[in-house]
Amino acid sequence: MAGVVVLGTSCAANWATAQTTPTVTPSSRPSATPRPTPTIPPPKDARVPILMYHYISVPPPNADKYRLDLSVTPKNFEAQLKYLAENGFTTISLYELHAYLNSGRPLPPKPVVLTFDDGYIDNYTEAFPLLKKYRMTGTFFVVSEFASSTNPAYMRWNHIKEMSDAGMSIESHSRAHTDLRTRRGDFQGLVWDTLPVLDQIEKVTGKRPRFFCYPFGKYDDAVIRMLKSEFMLGAVTTDYGKTHTLANAFTWDRVRVHGGTGIAGFASLVSTN
Repeated sequence: MAGVVVLGTSCAANWATAQTTPTVTPSSRPSATPRPTPTIPPPKDARVPILMYHYISVPPPNADKYRLDLSVTPKNFEAQLKYLAENGFTTISLYELHAYLNSGRPLPPKPVVLTFDDGYIDNYTEAFPLLKKYRMTGTFFVVSEFASSTNPAYMRWNHIKEMSDAGMSIESHSRAHTDLRTRRGDFQGLVWDTLPVLDQIEKVTGKRPRFFCYPFGKYDDAVIRMLKSEFMLGAVTTDYGKTHTLANAFTWDRVRVHGGTGIAGFASLVSTN
């Protein structure tokens, strides 16, 4: 009987062993290394119209030909914004254009940049409300001594802060709107004309400007070196052009909107075909 008991116990043990789930030993074979995501190089160029405005107002009766040419009436300006909105354009900042060229950050369909030179008061009273109405953005190049003056033709610093707080870009158009080429060989004079305005704009808006607009569209290598030394990202000229590269970021061309520009002409200005 004892033998039978022993035999039965042995069979039960063997059966239990057979039913035990085997332990799986992890494979020592290394897993495949993931293939790196291919990097897409930034684009070589961007064809984006940078529109150039000055006055957004009805010119006075005694206006000379220069004032007439620089003045786009509020009615015409609104018609231009309406055209952009109805035809799928998106206003962007110079920062967005630079980021696209520098790192390939995508731009929206049919991008266009709206820039305004000199800081005239009608940029605040006329252009700013219309930009907000159409949910668009603009870049305003201000002259610090104009904004600090009592001349009613120009925006004050409180206007500039309000616009910045609303999402508009406030950038530098120099301290006194001097042809900076006349500072050739005058380092301190060039510093006086270009650097304090950056501090002033930052003090008012809380944002340091990184783009510059050359007074009268004039510049030389010394001016560009000065701007680069202050970690500026780029600058715009008054020359005509729509194609921009990172290499020429300190000489980006623009497209002037004239006082007599109608909608058909405006459509041609913003076309990239």
